Amino acid sequence: MIYPIPQKNNLNGEKLVVGKTKFSGEFVSVAEKVFATYALPVSADGFPVEIKISDSKKTTYIDALSRLSDEKYFITAEKDKIIIEAATKRGVFRAVNTLAKLIVKDELREGTLEDYPLFAKRGYIEGFYGDTWEQSKRLSVMSLMAKYGMNTFYYAPKDDEYHREKWREIYPEKELDDLKNLFDFATENHLDFCWSIGPGLTYKYTSESDFDLLINKIKNVYSIGVRNFGLLLDDIPADFQYEDDKDVFDSTVDAHIFLVNKTYKALKAFDSSITLTVCPTQYFGDEKGYYISKFGSGIPADVSLFWTGAEICSRVQTVREADEFMRSTRHEPLYWDNFPVNDAEMFQEMHIGALIGRDKDLYKSCEGIISNVMEYAECSKIPLMTIADYLWNPESYDPDSSLDNAHTEMLGENKDLFFYFAEHLGVSCLNRHASAFMSETFERINFQKAIGNKEKSLEFFREYISKCRACLTLISDTSVPLFEELKKWTKKFSMCCDLLDAIYAMQENPDENKKAHLAELLEKYNSDAVVLTGFCLRENAEKALK
Repeated sequence: MIYPIPQKNNLNGEKLVVGKTKFSGEFVSVAEKVFATYALPVSADGFPVEIKISDSKKTTYIDALSRLSDEKYFITAEKDKIIIEAATKRGVFRAVNTLAKLIVKDELREGTLEDYPLFAKRGYIEGFYGDTWEQSKRLSVMSLMAKYGMNTFYYAPKDDEYHREKWREIYPEKELDDLKNLFDFATENHLDFCWSIGPGLTYKYTSESDFDLLINKIKNVYSIGVRNFGLLLDDIPADFQYEDDKDVFDSTVDAHIFLVNKTYKALKAFDSSITLTVCPTQYFGDEKGYYISKFGSGIPADVSLFWTGAEICSRVQTVREADEFMRSTRHEPLYWDNFPVNDAEMFQEMHIGALIGRDKDLYKSCEGIISNVMEYAECSKIPLMTIADYLWNPESYDPDSSLDNAHTEMLGENKDLFFYFAEHLGVSCLNRHASAFMSETFERINFQKAIGNKEKSLEFFREYISKCRACLTLISDTSVPLFEELKKWTKKFSMCCDLLDAIYAMQENPDENKKAHLAELLEKYNSDAVVLTGFCLRENAEKALK
């Protein structure tokens, strides 16, 4: 199985073994660059892959969606050659990534494959509170998400001082160069780059000077090639801060509509190709509320409108809610999905589970989904891969298999061992439960004990502890970027292993010294606020103490 799952995969004939390949036709350099990222050889005497570009209904129109797409493609595999058909460079990029995955997974067979995404806009936003990502981390995540079919990236780090606090100041030369490198890399990887600004903490709506500074800042970023912009009015005071604004506007929503329309008009005046996304101050809750209804109805129809759903971190996102939002605001929602982000009150949680709780046909009622990532870039990759799978083909999306694939991508042969740690890190806004396997293991242990089979019970326990200890050794290697980010949770997992040892000792041969030691470890474990393991660990520790 390859991910994202293609829409129509009829490659079910004779198996094709492809070692070296050779490309011909259009956009050969794109194909060769993609294959290089998979370490697949390209050679003049390799298996022929012909790339055909045709701007036809077949390659541009998705009948099931009644929508044009620049990402649709076909792969036809024959005994002596492979043919890729697409209308654009982006379509070729998607096709060659799929072909590379088929070869790597040894799943290439004769037949045809037709593929396209169901969500139009699929991406992520660096929009969290906390330390901003290093440039190398940004490029690494961007490369992986392009490989998994995302097409959009929003730059909006809350702690980039030039995004929010120093919004009036243009970027210094070095920072602007870094931004240009990021934009260029996104373009090369077929991700639409959207730079965002958040002036609302200090912006004066009646000030022409503030408006000129806002436009000047946008033009500063425009100069490096950016054409997609975001104006973010989230997490700002609900009331006016300047008396002049109070005198002119009846309410903040009127001021926000005024600002968006004025900005839109100014941007379109100097380049009509510019796109604008806005985040309202009321970005969650009642989609029929006064603020969001008036705001959406008062801004241009082609301005994208962010919305997080019923909650800031919504457990579910449904077609019904999206349709209500559309009726209320006259805009399809562009979901700012606050998963997997773990800032604010969630900072003790680590969200590396799969995306769940989104309707399979949500793509029919929204503009797309943009997921807010964590401060931890390497950790973010795991849930982001499942999000990318869902966004490409939600109708075939399976959270468990997608998560398993993400673990394979990140950990290779160590994925099975990593599971003993990762299964405890499923707690998030989407899911308040974790440690299902640990709970099942304790059930097996306790059952054998209850029926008088003590040795079997201890055998099960020893095997489980052994796996957990081996896992702890694995994740303690902080030279691995993923494990370095997880060290706070690894420390708690080390306490978990000590606690397991102490519970085992009590079950094997209890005495007062062991009991005191277990009680001490349990108190230490419970006093650490880092979120790890479900109730089953504490439950079994408390049973052992009794």
